[in-house]
Amino acid sequence: MQYKKRNYSSLVSLAGKRILLVVLLAGLSGMHTAMAQLSVPVGMTGFDDQLRILQLQGKLGIDHSLMARPFFADRSITMDSIFHMVDGKVSYPSSHKAFMNGKVNAALLPLSLYTKFNSDHPYSWNQPGFIQAKGLQTLVSTGVYASAGWFSVQLKPELVLANNPMFPHNSNWGAPTTGNYRKVFMGQSAVRLTKAGVSLGLSTENIWWGPGVHNSLLMSSNAPGFLHATFNTVKPIQTAIGNFEWQLISGKLTEDTSLLLENKSLTTRYYNPANYDGSGYSWAYDPRKKWRYLNGITLSYNPKWIKGLFLSVSRVGYTYKTKLDSVEGYNFFQKYFPVFFGVMRKSYPYGSPSQSHDIGYKQMASLAARFVFPNSQTEVYAEYGFGDNFYNLRDMNTDAPHSRAYIVGFKKLKALNKGKWLDIGAEITHMSEPVNYLLRTAGDWYSYQGGYTNQGRIIGAGLGQGNNAFTLRANVLSGFSRMGVIIQGLQHRPVAVVGGLPNFGIRETKWNDFSIGISGQKKFNRLILNAELQAVNANNYGWENGNNRFNLYGFLAATYLW
Repeated sequence: MQYKKRNYSSLVSLAGKRILLVVLLAGLSGMHTAMAQLSVPVGMTGFDDQLRILQLQGKLGIDHSLMARPFFADRSITMDSIFHMVDGKVSYPSSHKAFMNGKVNAALLPLSLYTKFNSDHPYSWNQPGFIQAKGLQTLVSTGVYASAGWFSVQLKPELVLANNPMFPHNSNWGAPTTGNYRKVFMGQSAVRLTKAGVSLGLSTENIWWGPGVHNSLLMSSNAPGFLHATFNTVKPIQTAIGNFEWQLISGKLTEDTSLLLENKSLTTRYYNPANYDGSGYSWAYDPRKKWRYLNGITLSYNPKWIKGLFLSVSRVGYTYKTKLDSVEGYNFFQKYFPVFFGVMRKSYPYGSPSQSHDIGYKQMASLAARFVFPNSQTEVYAEYGFGDNFYNLRDMNTDAPHSRAYIVGFKKLKALNKGKWLDIGAEITHMSEPVNYLLRTAGDWYSYQGGYTNQGRIIGAGLGQGNNAFTLRANVLSGFSRMGVIIQGLQHRPVAVVGGLPNFGIRETKWNDFSIGISGQKKFNRLILNAELQAVNANNYGWENGNNRFNLYGFLAATYLW
């Protein structure tokens, strides 16, 4: 019986590959780009970061929450139209190409070349594919897209190259690296069936949940995209009480034992399931078999009576796949869709350590709001998260903040002369433990059950384990052109309730980074260049008193539109 199952799976896999090949060949025969119904990848320079700007300018509909991305361009909002929204003087450089009497559309996706540099030590986040490293690293990506009726396929792999040399480290921060890093990811790829505003598919695209610009508590572009099944909306679903958008995913989180773990202060390449760190652990098992299963959902609501207000709730649960395989007594939905069960731990026995047949799901959840004021070109937003689910209502009432984290921010546009705009934004992210740890510690976010990571990188807020940050940006915009400044502060894990530290866990030596820099973007015909340069001063680097270091951080993105 087992042999027949494997044969059947092989046949299905082979058939799927053949279907994919036929569609790709059909897409390539059209060659000229048609970008109806494809997604705008999270972090895509020149497009993804422009969506909020377009909405505040009144060019993109106020009904889009932009709180569950990637953003999907359909037949009413094509990539051509987004391009024209940004700069009305130009049109998309390639015309729509359809063949077989308009039944099939095809596209070559933009060529992206990203380069990142740190002169002294790792810095920056939210750059999928890149690693936390010193030195130079590069990412190259391009691909194809094709659609026929309900079916669409997007293939956009990513190649990452990094020098990954040694960087200054001590017992608290960092460790020896393994040298040159080479990796190919499936990147922003997906196969989908889409109809009536909803989509069912298999994807490796990066996901962003929540209203944050620079950080997200649950889903961001910090780690490489992971393989996941998705059921999501591709446009707001209108009802009698307002608009709804959602995404439900089930995915596979994998490990890369050549990289230092972001959720372990880059001190280890290994994760010890026994004590949740890498100390004293022999990597005796095959990491390909030790992957983690993730189930997550986000739902946003735009009340019919309040224009521009978006409210959302998000929840994830993850555990080792081996634990799912070893337990009995639960039905399929209890095992594989924990986000629909037992918000309180008391009513969630298969996720409670007190049970002998525990699955061991780690839960995290967040509530978020985004309020857009189109008349004043302003938005304010906030996300409040819980990193440890409550035992019951009494527990929530008496100690709600014990595992909290939050993000607050705003963005403001002001029209200037000659078609220019002033764009100002600020955001604060707080991830360190609140004072409640004196009575009850929940530990840092993302540091349980193999870590909330993919390929060693945090899936949520990538600013670091238990860190806090603020970011202030100001830009002058004119179409695709922009020039501005960025000021950023990063507080490295001010609370460390480990090893019986004195002063109630508060570090005596504070490690704070302060950076200031410039950024700019310019379009040259089919080429969009985006650059950023920051001078970073690290005070008491690695929590060593008097160890002050300077780091020059640079980022260059080139996007070529075929």
